[in-house]
Amino acid sequence: MGNNNKALIEKFERDMQKRSWINRIMLVTDQWLNVCFWNGSQDETISSHIGRKIEANRANWFEKILCKCLEHIESMHCKKSKGE
Repeated sequence: MGNNNKALIEKFERDMQKRSWINRIMLVTDQWLNVCFWNGSQDETISSHIGRKIEANRANWFEKILCKCLEHIESMHCKKSKGE
């Protein structure tokens, strides 16, 4: 097995240890919804996608409200989520 494959498997194992089963289900659901409703990347969450849109001044009113609602759960959630 090549180094790239070994590194990828190790990354997957670390990710599985870092997040519980339910957290992984929530993450993949978030990413799936990002693809379905925002035509976003399968590797990005909705809040990350919207955070980038807000920063680029391309977010619509609904996306801005969604991020404001998420800020009640975590301060600056969409901004912190960029890259997830």
